[in-house]
Amino acid sequence: MKNEKMKSYLELHVCQNDDCSEKGSKELRDKLKKWAKEHHGKDIKVFRSGCLGKCSEGIAIACYPERKFLLEVKLSDAKEIKEMMEESIAQYKQKD
Repeated sequence: MKNEKMKSYLELHVCQNDDCSEKGSKELRDKLKKWAKEHHGKDIKVFRSGCLGKCSEGIAIACYPERKFLLEVKLSDAKEIKEMMEESIAQYKQKD
């Protein structure tokens, strides 16, 4: 078995299930992914996810390594999510 450190500090997993997709999760993921790639390279990864079991609470995003959900997310929340990721990435890079 090989043990290797991940290249990313943060990961966002954006639900792409039917309920979340109808609320704009694909567009949100695309927007966040483009931003992360342009501004943080491999430090922040944004993935599409299957159902996270939280679809009744709007677009759901799982955040790692924080191990928390962002729920009831709307497209208009993209700026706030970016700001939150900026703060988190700065903390993780300080520890590294």
